[in-house]
Amino acid sequence: MKPSTTSITALLVLLSLTATAFSSSHSTPEKAIRSILDKQVAEWNRGDIPAFMETYIKTEELRFSSGGTVQRGYQETLARYLRRYPTPEAMGHLEFVDLEILVLSKEWAQVHGRYQLKRTGEYGDATGLFTLLLKNTKDGWKILHDHTSAGD
Repeated sequence: MKPSTTSITALLVLLSLTATAFSSSHSTPEKAIRSILDKQVAEWNRGDIPAFMETYIKTEELRFSSGGTVQRGYQETLARYLRRYPTPEAMGHLEFVDLEILVLSKEWAQVHGRYQLKRTGEYGDATGLFTLLLKNTKDGWKILHDHTSAGD
C-alpha cells in the first residue's frame, strides 16, 4: 500500500514541529541566561520588583552585595529592593549593556555587565557594574550571587 501525499505531508509537518520543539526546549545556556536578563529588564521597566526577583534563587543561599554591604536570603534581598526603589520614578528605566556570559559548567555560569538606570526628578541617572553567579536548578538558571557596584 502506497502512502498518500497527504499522509507524507502530515508526517513531514509533525517531524518539523517536533524538531522545532526539541531545539527550542534545548536552547544554549547563553540564550537561556540572556532570556533571564531580558525578563529582568522587562519586569523592572514595568515597575514589578517581585517579578524582577523571580530570576533569583529563593533560598537563604542568595547573596546580594552592593554599596559595601552584603544582603543574604531571598526575602531580605526583596525587602531591600522594595525599600530602595519604592516608586516607578525611583526605579527609572533599566538597560543592561556590555554583557559577557561565561558558562562555567552545566551547573554554573557567570555574567558580567553594566546597568544603566535613566531616571527623572530627584533621583537622577545611575550606572554601574554587576557580576552574577547563576546556578542551573530544576527551575532553570537562577541568580545565586549578585555583586553590583555603583559607578561615578
